Amino acid sequence: MSFDQANAFRDYVSQNEDVQKEIRSAFMTESAKVSEIAAEHGFTFTSKEGEQAWESAQDNGLSDFELDMVGGGRSSLKSC
Repeated sequence: MSFDQANAFRDYVSQNEDVQKEIRSAFMTESAKVSEIAAEHGFTFTSKEGEQAWESAQDNGLSDFELDMVGGGRSSLKSC
């Protein structure tokens, strides 16, 4: 488990529209956590590491997908 894995997952998601759709759907139905979706795609990190990656991303710039999630009323991805 690692912070690096959480950041790698962010990069993976920014390039994978199918995973973006999966995350959007999970948020809308509250059916899964980001860390669970990440695990399905081979990334392993704790909720805390996911939160740290999210907080770091806000300081360093968010991807278009992350901006869309924030703009869509999802104030954070902390439900990792």
